[in-house]
Amino acid sequence: MLSDPDYAQTPKPAINYLGIQTPISIQKKVYRLSWSTHPDASLYKQEYLVAGDDFPKYKSMVGIDFVLTESSVDQAVANKLRELDNLKRTNPIVNYEVIKNPATGEKIIDCLIGNNADNESDNLVERDVFRFKAVKTKSGQRGILLFMISNRKYGSEITPFLTKLKVEKQLLVNEVAKLAMPEIQLKN
Repeated sequence: MLSDPDYAQTPKPAINYLGIQTPISIQKKVYRLSWSTHPDASLYKQEYLVAGDDFPKYKSMVGIDFVLTESSVDQAVANKLRELDNLKRTNPIVNYEVIKNPATGEKIIDCLIGNNADNESDNLVERDVFRFKAVKTKSGQRGILLFMISNRKYGSEITPFLTKLKVEKQLLVNEVAKLAMPEIQLKN
């Protein structure tokens, strides 16, 4: 989601801390592990890009975060919503919707974020779909798994993207909701 200054991508080899089988396929695109971090004992972050994309100016990315915690999905979603609401104070191009699955206890946040740069070609719109699920690792540890897909458009690509999004908005949400979530096998 836009750039998180605490976890800036560095050009070192990615480590598959989560033991996820790759590649990941979604939206008829194939994503390969491109970046990872394990900054503390409870947090694991992995990001996947399609061939030809690179940080920081990617077009499509899958992110998978796992936090060892006894917190609930509701608490994790509330944290993300606070983050989005804080961003909204300084960024008028923040909009989101929360979708609940009462049968599974999972929640999805579908959001749109962007910026207004001085130069139109530097403008950016990002659509993120976050899926939160309480899981147990293969070794029995509890946590929250966050699966995210991010699609970005820049400059002159923004208006056609937003027009198309009005018609196809639900397609990505449905695909993410039905996606088989990866089984987590932690590696330190």
